Amino acid sequence: MRDVQLLLCSVSLNGSDAGELMSGLSRESLKERQRYADWYEAKPSEEQLLIDEIAHSTLYILGEDQNNSFIRLLNQNGIETAEQFVDAFCVEYEGVVESDEFVVLIFEANSYLFRRLCGRSQSMLHF
Repeated sequence: MRDVQLLLCSVSLNGSDAGELMSGLSRESLKERQRYADWYEAKPSEEQLLIDEIAHSTLYILGEDQNNSFIRLLNQNGIETAEQFVDAFCVEYEGVVESDEFVVLIFEANSYLFRRLCGRSQSMLHF
């Protein structure tokens, strides 16, 4: 066991490789994270809250493009704030499902069920 500990202590890495290895992130991944952070910070604070709620509540909406498109879809249906989203959103399903009890928005081939929408009364909307 002592030999293993000494071997681990003797491994050395140059500065940039060590940081990437320890964090598990490649240079491209770090650039992508920074780009996302810049995109997020450029949004008004109310939209940041909506993005946060979407990220917390969904699994299939990822990145700037999908977030921007999903937010446009929500806005077209009367949901413009994080509070409205939290009040109306129920569940996300992979694939297309139908419901008699909920309003269903189809986005990127996945289903988003809402208790109600602020601007629409249709039961199933495809985008």
